[in-house]
Amino acid sequence: MIRRTRSDDGILTITIDNTTSANALRAGMLDSLIDAFEAASKNYDLRGVLLTAAGSRGFSAGMDTAQFNHSNPTRAYATITRLGRVCEAIKDCELPVAVAIRGYCIGGAAEIAAAADFRVGGAGSWYAMPEVRIGIPSVLESVNLHRLMGWTKATEFILTGNRFSAEDMDRCGFLNAVVDDFVVEDRALAYLHDTMKASRDVIAQQKRLHRTWKDSFEREAVADSKKEFALAFARKNG
Repeated sequence: MIRRTRSDDGILTITIDNTTSANALRAGMLDSLIDAFEAASKNYDLRGVLLTAAGSRGFSAGMDTAQFNHSNPTRAYATITRLGRVCEAIKDCELPVAVAIRGYCIGGAAEIAAAADFRVGGAGSWYAMPEVRIGIPSVLESVNLHRLMGWTKATEFILTGNRFSAEDMDRCGFLNAVVDDFVVEDRALAYLHDTMKASRDVIAQQKRLHRTWKDSFEREAVADSKKEFALAFARKNG
């Protein structure tokens, strides 16, 4: 499930809560995330969004693998498009979005984190894009990983499927900060509070500008990535 709570200072906290299944993401949860970010963007009383997860073991193991038990490319394309809409809702949100990460952040969860404006990792957090090891490519926000990590580390990240530590992700620029696990939310909130020194309108304008600056490459690349994802299922079931 996806929980929403609001603080007195105008911060909406969205919590991924599926601890019995490693906070894995299912179709209904993706729809709830899309709705939460789109609604937050329209709420002028809000000033920022914190995305976090229940439990202490991990942020999210990414997409529930049962979601990809598809017999044809069309259904696979529809599933990955839904995850893409979550990333789009985060990037299009007029409010700054900060992600607080403890433990594992895998696959689709790392893509969601990559879409946010601020990323804070706990010292014990780790990250992986293991899709290639199960026969599918990493897509969607993987298109933008080179912007966050540089081409060299982004290539290593998506081709090897290896785990990257919080220190690794901090060093290459994916994370804004690495802190003790028990204060990840506090540090993420500090970034959101810093944005409150400007007006809500100008922050929304700056986010739109920032998106426009990279948009011409990003949209075409994301669209192409979804097609390649569906083709992986055509090969597996051909």
